[in-house]
Amino acid sequence: MRNSSLIRKMALATTAVALLGAQTIASAEDEENYEARYRHTVMEAIGYSFGALALVFTNRVDRPDQLAVHAEALATSASLVETLFPEGSQGGDALPIIWDEPEKVAAAARETADATAALAEAAKGGDRAAIAKAFKAAGDSCKGCHEQYKEEDD
Repeated sequence: MRNSSLIRKMALATTAVALLGAQTIASAEDEENYEARYRHTVMEAIGYSFGALALVFTNRVDRPDQLAVHAEALATSASLVETLFPEGSQGGDALPIIWDEPEKVAAAARETADATAALAEAAKGGDRAAIAKAFKAAGDSCKGCHEQYKEEDD
């Protein structure tokens, strides 16, 4: 019986230590900027959708039936950009000026959302000239923001 009681006490002590350790780890993780990580992930999704769309549109990949899918994914992700810069999410690749110019950033984000939505519509229609024009407009809108508000890549 005594052995059983000792084992239970040791198990409780071990559990308590493990829980305290987990709480310390959770506290350290709370300090990580998950908003900046989320922003980066959404921006990467936009980039990957652009890349896949370009590969299909330029016939480097023979999947014309997937062009509209990538354009729609791009437009969907781009529709989130305006929400990606809440106060307190400073960091990542975003330059500090972005939080000084929220109206300009919001307008640029809406421009990108509109341009990528137009690209998705053009892709559904299948007119290559319209897709090319919309692709350029979408790319230019992204580039304009990146030049102004994104830290340069090394």
